[in-house]
This record gives sequence, C-alpha cells and structure tokens, in this order.
Amino acid sequence: MPRSVESLHDRKAPRSRLGGADREPVDRERVALIEEMARSAVADVNELPDALEAEQWASGMIGMWHLRPLPGVDVDALFLPELVRLVENLGSTEALAALRALSAVGPASYGRTVRAAADRLAALGLPEPAWAADLAGVEPVAAQLLYEQAFDDGASVMIEFASADGEPHTLVVYVDHNMGGLAKNAFVARQTLSSVRAQFNRRGAGKVGLAFRELDLAEARARVDAALDVLDHTYDPPVDREVRYLRALVETRMTLLPEGGVLPEAFKEMTADERRRLVDEFLDSPEGQRWQGDEDAQDVVHAAIDFGADYNHGGPLRWSPVVVEIFMTDWLARKVAREPEFFARVADVLQDWVTYAGHRRNVPTARLREAVAAVKLHRKEMLDAVNDPAAWGPAKMFAIAAQEAGVDLSDPDAIGEFVERYNEGLAA
Repeated sequence: MPRSVESLHDRKAPRSRLGGADREPVDRERVALIEEMARSAVADVNELPDALEAEQWASGMIGMWHLRPLPGVDVDALFLPELVRLVENLGSTEALAALRALSAVGPASYGRTVRAAADRLAALGLPEPAWAADLAGVEPVAAQLLYEQAFDDGASVMIEFASADGEPHTLVVYVDHNMGGLAKNAFVARQTLSSVRAQFNRRGAGKVGLAFRELDLAEARARVDAALDVLDHTYDPPVDREVRYLRALVETRMTLLPEGGVLPEAFKEMTADERRRLVDEFLDSPEGQRWQGDEDAQDVVHAAIDFGADYNHGGPLRWSPVVVEIFMTDWLARKVAREPEFFARVADVLQDWVTYAGHRRNVPTARLREAVAAVKLHRKEMLDAVNDPAAWGPAKMFAIAAQEAGVDLSDPDAIGEFVERYNEGLAA
C-alpha cells in the first residue's frame, strides 16, 4: 500500500536546497506546504469537468509557488518533484487525474517525470479521467491585438484555440507598456475570438479609443514571450494574481504557436543632438513659444524628453495621464536632484509640453485634455515626493549628499574623493 501523506510528518525535514542547516525551518515549512497541496490536489480534482478546467487548475497549482518569486532559484525544483511523489503515493483515481492535469501544463523540464508517475498509476488499473484524452487536443486558430489608439498604455494579445472536445477558447494576455511591457493580467474566455471582440465592441471599445488588428500567430507568441521575459526581470512587479496562476498554461499554449515572430524595436536610442532639436521644435511651436529665453523652463522640457527617451515606452512624445503620473510622482522623485525652484516650474511647463506632444501624435482633443489635467492633479503629490528622502533613489541620494557637501559635480577628482568618503560613511 502506498505510504500516506501524513507519514511524512514523522520524518526529519531534509536540509534545505536554499542553504545550509540554518535554513531547515524554511525547508520544513516548504515540505508542510507541499503536503497540504497534495491533499488539496486530490480533493479538488473531482470537480474538474473538462480538459480546459483541468489545465487551469494545474496551472493555478503551479502558480501557487510562483506568487513570491525567489531570484536565482529554480522554484519548480523546490516544489514539483516532491508534490508529484506525494500525489503518486496516494495511489488513487484522484491522484492519477491530478498528475494528468499537471503533466499537461507543467514545466517542460519536469514533463517526463510527471507523465511517468501518472503512467505508473494507470498501469495499476486506475481509470483515467474522462477529459484525459482531450488534454493534447488543442491548436491555435487566430490572433488579434486589442490596443489603445490615443495613448498606447498597453495592449491585449488575444489568441483563439480549437479544442478536441469541440469547445473553443480564447487566451488573453494584457501587456502593460507603462510597466516596461510586462504581462500585467491574463484570463481565459470560453468563447471564439470573434465573440470576445464582439463583447468589447458592445461595451463601447471604439468610444474609449480601443481598436483591433489581426495578428500573425508568430507575432502573437513573440509579444507574449517578450512580456513574460520582462515580468521575470522585474523586481516585485505589481501584477494581477491571474498572471501567476495562469503562467504555466500560457507558456504551454505558446509552445503551440510558431516561432520567429519579429516585434517592432521597443527602444530606439535618441542622441543628444536629437533631444536638443526636439526642444527647439517645441520652443518654435505655439505651445512652447512663451518659454523661449527661459532656461529654467527649458530645463524642465529637457527632463521630460530624457524621461521619455530613456524610460518611457513610445518615446518622449507619448504622454498619457498614467505617464504624467509616473513622471511627476515617481521618476522625478527618484532620479532628479535639483533645486526647489526647478520643481516649482514643472507643472506649468509640463502642461504645454504634454499639449505639444499630443498634437504631434494626433491625440483626440478630449483624450488630450485628460493628460493635461493630470499634470495639475499630481502637482502637490509631486512636490511632496521630491522633498521626501524615502522616495529618492540611490543615485539621487548620492547627488544631493555631494551637493550639500559642496562637491563640484563637474570635477571628476572631487567626485572620486567624495565617493570614498561616502562609501566609508555607509560602511560605518
């Protein structure tokens, strides 16, 4: 008879793979969690009506140990092999169903291990779940991109799949451009792509500036793969939990799409001459003429262009209400070490810059008013943030410390000497 899960409580927890003996309490917690997950797996699996539900359930199971990523650690190795062993040891029909579901969306590097465990239970004569044969019967049909025309804050990649059981479904992954292009949300709709699109249209997609375009399947995969890569390289990203829970399913579906999709270059280097030329064009425009000869105001424009060119998806001319908020309340506070007079000028100058940029991008008047209004809305929050040391980044803290110490920031030798003193102070 297979050993019960409860019997694992009687053995000593193994040395943690995260470190030495001092990590044993962490390892015991991990083992206890896996035991609970194994019990939950066999309890929940009976409620799965079809293959798609089984795949989403298994993806959510895997997503549980990815909710709090551990950089540099193979989190799947910490959980999946032990979970598979425990579930197999239960030796039940429910255990077989759980393993079949996990084998459909689990990491490719562990797929053989999970399938072998399921096959061993099936060899004992245990009945397969009714949906087992449908797990491998999915293929991509079409893809579309739902995007925002005015501000391009993000876009949804929508991919329809045909299923062996005859019920189509559409996978939707939202890519947030204001967060570097990471996967912010994901969901599965039990509908065709045309039905999903029709729902968006009924909700007034066109009235809020949303539009659709057909996507080549290879481009759809490239967009999702890129968004997942950005997600993996973002520290503590504020994304919806559905991304973690559906991650395994999304990755498995992407392997069904063709490779080789080429995406537009997300970042284009902007030279110093190009930045100065853009400032001059602004000063010659109706929106910028009043700032001619005002060097302090032009400093604000330079800062807005540097932010857009170096940090903002879409470059220095894309200013949505969200971009305005990020620039004023986050980027300026973290990155820019300037005198109070500079920040006092930001709101007045930025309103004209946002207006100019919107006209250059042909942003509809009503939407452009929203972006300009955001400047006034976030003015006080910006002034509070730039004066709050807790909001400053390390580079800004260093620059301010150097200024307060009277260091000539144009003198490399003086900066070098201050760096040594500054580091000694941090180490003290």
